[in-house]
Amino acid sequence: MDFSEPSEAVQITKALDDFIEREVAPLEDAHPEFLGEDYQRHIVDEDGYQVPAYREIVETIRERSAEAGFYGMGMPEEVGGGGLSVLTNAVVVEHLADRPPGFHGAITGGAGGPTPVLLACDEDQRERYLDPLMAGEVTTCFALTEPDHGSDPHYMDATAERDGDEWVIDANKYWITNGPYADFAMVFARTAGEKGDYEGITCFLVDSEDYEVAKVHRTMGLTPGGQCELRFDGVRVDEGQVLGEVDRGFQTAMNWIGGGRINIAANAVGNAQFLLDLAVEYARERETFGKPIGHRQGVSFQLADLATDAETTRQLYRYAAWKIDEGERARKEESMAKLRGAQLNNRAADVAMQVYGGAGFMKDQPIERQYRTARVLRIFEGTDEIQKRTIARELI
Repeated sequence: MDFSEPSEAVQITKALDDFIEREVAPLEDAHPEFLGEDYQRHIVDEDGYQVPAYREIVETIRERSAEAGFYGMGMPEEVGGGGLSVLTNAVVVEHLADRPPGFHGAITGGAGGPTPVLLACDEDQRERYLDPLMAGEVTTCFALTEPDHGSDPHYMDATAERDGDEWVIDANKYWITNGPYADFAMVFARTAGEKGDYEGITCFLVDSEDYEVAKVHRTMGLTPGGQCELRFDGVRVDEGQVLGEVDRGFQTAMNWIGGGRINIAANAVGNAQFLLDLAVEYARERETFGKPIGHRQGVSFQLADLATDAETTRQLYRYAAWKIDEGERARKEESMAKLRGAQLNNRAADVAMQVYGGAGFMKDQPIERQYRTARVLRIFEGTDEIQKRTIARELI
């Protein structure tokens, strides 16, 4: 067994560091208001939307990233991506997460960027949607979750009915990341069967001018103004906006979410490593009763446990990624990695804050922001309970 990082990942992470120093850091230095302790107030306007100045920075980084070949690098080469393996891509995700909060998330696009779901595009759809997305010219959003259906999306209330050569969509989608700014949405609606059936759900590509951003959500942590409610009231789309096969959209969505869980685990490990390093450095420097607090078991044992958990989770997500690259089933390992990654990130934020004491509770430290943001990892892309359910099903 080879536990070394793929050589391609090492090369890419070095190139990314250079890109961040050259293209991203100057923008961060020029706009401290979007990163400082009062960042939330500056990022959004009175209606909760991200202000134009902030969006312009994100778009600039996205376009430069696409030019440099980083944007969509996890997508296949035949659609303009980098063709990275699942393992290499996850290692890159971890590397990007292991740093202070900033604009580096725009480099890969996040939830608004290219997704394997769009590999189902036909030639016309590629030209209309996927090619501009890969070039960083537009963004998208994944509209699956509803107010009453998160962990059970196949019970969705959204419907799409055929009317001649068109489909009529009625749907209310909730907590949609990048929804307020997407140029088009991947919308899932029931087209056949009964609630609870995995078959009978279809994905549609819907242009932003055809649906309504009903509400921009306020969230605990995360970048404000990024999630929203979308409404599709009698929205008409033509047959050319059906993505993939009619009635088979849910399977496509679930295949993508599985790989997404590995990236969440990798991101969680990167965040946890960043917090661990902060706590270790503080424990070396901060003294009480004449000694660094890192010399005291009450502190050092917490750091030892956290370091062990971080390394364990790192190897777990990389094993899951390796299995996928080898063409093996990894449903259990994906869920294990996502479960442990989400728990790790929350624990890391808690330990770092405890080591820092009162200083960690202050907004001028990144720990406070990480503490609030980490909590959502145990919810999206499948809650802890859903991951355990999946693991148990694979076992039994």
